[in-house]
Amino acid sequence: MSDFKSILPPNEDAIERTIEELGASIFNFEELEKVTLDPMKCDASLLPHLALDLDVSILGLDEDEARAYLVNAREIKRLTGSVWAVNKAASSVFGENINVKPWNQVGTVPGTFKIEVDVTEQKSVTEENLNKTIRLIDAAKPESRHLAGITVNMKNNGAYKTSCFTTSSEVGFLYPKPLEDINSSLKHNVATTVYMIEKTVIKPQGVVL
Repeated sequence: MSDFKSILPPNEDAIERTIEELGASIFNFEELEKVTLDPMKCDASLLPHLALDLDVSILGLDEDEARAYLVNAREIKRLTGSVWAVNKAASSVFGENINVKPWNQVGTVPGTFKIEVDVTEQKSVTEENLNKTIRLIDAAKPESRHLAGITVNMKNNGAYKTSCFTTSSEVGFLYPKPLEDINSSLKHNVATTVYMIEKTVIKPQGVVL
């Protein structure tokens, strides 16, 4: 194999070089050079091998969740027991829409923590997703800490219109619109009026005081 180029360091012994040459006859080393171990870029088939190498479990996680977890797995294991590690483990499933708060922030029993999850269109808050999150948290939290509860936050966004005007006079008259001119709708409009007057008289149209 005169055209064979070794990829082993110069100090490897003859046995390692022999194994390398035997492997070269089976595998295409040029293709292997294109393989990346970046969890966010590698082929999905390599994810279980990366998890094994990092000594973590991605059982039950979908591909996106597994990639997100493996990216931080080394730091999570190194900082196991810290709030950062627990939050990073939890974010593998729900991203930035989940937050783990220790007992001193939520007023629970010492040694406990709570989970707050925001409902979004991107990730459903299901029992399956929560169970996956709890399993990842259990691997990152201290043995002495225990989950005290889960809070699910739902935010509704919508248009909210407000109007206001001011007037200044000695005598003011307000004439409500006739009932036949009132239209109902689902819009929620709020009007705020500030009057700086000495006397206010309110009378419907057609009524003489």
